[in-house]
Amino acid sequence: MSRTARLLGLLIRVQTRPRFTAAELAEEFEVSRRTMLRDLRALSEMGVPLRSTPGPGGGYSLPRGGRRLSPSLTVDEALALIVSYEAFLRYSASPFSEQNLSAVTKLRAALPPDVVRELDVLRQHVAVFHPARDYQAPFLGELLRAAVEGVHLQVVYDSASGTSERIIYPYGVFASQGFWYCACHDHKRGKKVSLRADRFRSIEPAEGFERPAPIPLEDWISDDDRGEKLRLRAYVTERGAKSFEITSLFDKVETSKDGRGVIDTAIPQTSIDYYAARLLGIGTDVKIESPPELVRALRVKARAVAKLYT
Repeated sequence: MSRTARLLGLLIRVQTRPRFTAAELAEEFEVSRRTMLRDLRALSEMGVPLRSTPGPGGGYSLPRGGRRLSPSLTVDEALALIVSYEAFLRYSASPFSEQNLSAVTKLRAALPPDVVRELDVLRQHVAVFHPARDYQAPFLGELLRAAVEGVHLQVVYDSASGTSERIIYPYGVFASQGFWYCACHDHKRGKKVSLRADRFRSIEPAEGFERPAPIPLEDWISDDDRGEKLRLRAYVTERGAKSFEITSLFDKVETSKDGRGVIDTAIPQTSIDYYAARLLGIGTDVKIESPPELVRALRVKARAVAKLYT
């Protein structure tokens, strides 16, 4: 358990007990007494009014009328937090797996009873769903720690083209379409890439490499600069404009009065095969006008599929 999670749990514990000792809390949180004393001191510095009583039968307590954890959240705000967190937990892997089970419970315990009652009524009528993938990503936490600490990694990665060894510099991790990805700089390829976290087979620290320029994860996701861009222009039927595949691939589809749409955007040249595979599944509801590289890739894939059934 991280120290942040331990302090949050400790903050809840001290408010529910009339008296406690550092030894008792150390055993409960599975840390040394010295570590627990440091944590209690940290709570005091945060403004929690702990009172210490020395000698036999002594310990710690909150003075009567002492401050209680009572977040100033409306019902709507609390519901938004809980629903968002539960949606996050639908990912089978998580870099915060140690904290997953207790976060919602701690939030509910900190809310006033009347807010909790109203929250439970609303909660029965709100849900957030997205693709739930059944997979393991054992190195997800280590990838995140390497990004935080600024550490290069020597990794073995199992991509669609085969297993390879790489030197990467992780910027962070992000979740998309049910999978976790590592946003990183690949030194051999000299560019930034997004690697599926479940496809790492081994990782270990690597030294002697210069750190690339920092890139905020928000910029990484919103600004794809992986090489040359190609203009993609396509026409979609009314049904195609409403399909999940189209709306998940493209941010904007201009639609006419008859419901048909036009796609006019730019895509990385290195992603031609990815777009061809996704667009092929949409069938006749989309027709690509350009770029010619994408049209050729679609023809190759379509012929390969047709050949299976000849």
